[in-house]
Amino acid sequence: MPFDPTLPLPNSPISSEELRNQFTALQAEIDDRPDFGNLSQAIQEQTAGNVSELDNLPLIISDPPTQAQVQEIVYKLNDLIAALKRQ
Repeated sequence: MPFDPTLPLPNSPISSEELRNQFTALQAEIDDRPDFGNLSQAIQEQTAGNVSELDNLPLIISDPPTQAQVQEIVYKLNDLIAALKRQ
């Protein structure tokens, strides 16, 4: 049974068979996509090399933090985002 995005109907009683069929159809669609077959492994392979290039942030935050400290965190987050996007 193919996935039907109109089910379950609004305010309809819950039917375990209907929900099971919907979940089974969605799982079949996911399994049919080659790029989602082993998603967690693909994510690890894509990010393993990039994240290791980043250095730790040698920063001790004062209370309250200064603008320079917060800006340093922003720069480091931007580096992380850029490294994750490279692959």
